[in-house]
Amino acid sequence: MKINRGGPQGSSVTPTLFITYHSDMADFLPGAMSFFFADDLAAVLAGQIGIRFTDQCIDLEHRLHTFFEQLEFYAILAVQPINYSKTQAMFSARAVCYPNPLPQVYCGDHKVEWITSFKYLGYWLSTKLGWGHIINKTKLIVRQRIALVNSFRISGKSSTHLRRTLFSTFVLPYFTWLFGLFPLFTELQRTSLNHLYFTLLKRAYRCQCWEDLIFSSMYNEKHLHDYCYAYWEKYLKALGKSKDGYLLWEQSDLNDYRSKWQEGDSSIRCLRRSKRFVSHRNVLEQSITWMATHGTSDSVIHYSYDDFLCFTRFPDSFK
Repeated sequence: MKINRGGPQGSSVTPTLFITYHSDMADFLPGAMSFFFADDLAAVLAGQIGIRFTDQCIDLEHRLHTFFEQLEFYAILAVQPINYSKTQAMFSARAVCYPNPLPQVYCGDHKVEWITSFKYLGYWLSTKLGWGHIINKTKLIVRQRIALVNSFRISGKSSTHLRRTLFSTFVLPYFTWLFGLFPLFTELQRTSLNHLYFTLLKRAYRCQCWEDLIFSSMYNEKHLHDYCYAYWEKYLKALGKSKDGYLLWEQSDLNDYRSKWQEGDSSIRCLRRSKRFVSHRNVLEQSITWMATHGTSDSVIHYSYDDFLCFTRFPDSFK
């Protein structure tokens, strides 16, 4: 097979060569925290702390112009064209009002579009950096997928085993994609996702009128919390042997020091405290706390035969 340009589609050679060739990109973009994944680049520019919000916006505008100039310069040196149609910017702040109008930023001769949300590596991010946007997007997708699962037929017939297999293949992965963020959600958000998981699963089993606990016991279906607990148990073991784990611990220490400064326990010269400061959450600590609260026990309640016999005599218990 003769290839005059590019690389073979679907192989690991092309992305490996691309990442190796552009491994020095971060050195050309010193003013931003850059996240490079294959041919996708996400850069984060944080505002200065200890100054007024107006001064922060002016400083960010200058740094944005500098960043795009450096990016354009790197693209010329590396002979790597920029996809201007996908070059976008998003402004995030705790302040109620954003700069109006937002500054006009250019990448080369192309104007950069300001957006309110974008998708990066499968996760939807919004201007307020909350979890509600990605949760709502996931809920919409899984509802559409379960409708397709229930409409699937083989020779005009369907079965519970077939629908359960299709559920694990086409619906469950979207819930699994949220496991990395699950301990950071609020209790209401976790409860809502768990109820939606059982609701969709009951649609696959064709028993929507049953309560979640009774359905879980009769079909021995685990809660979403159990799957997430097993995920984090394996993930923490892997972090203990990786460089990413040490970086997370280092970031946790920095967050602790920052919290002490905000509370007045330690001081930093030439910096003033502001009500707009957002407390940085310790991801590892919050995840471990959630795991300790959840416990290692199985959440499936195993009812006895007498309990089910009692349920049959009182059908309202299933509603």
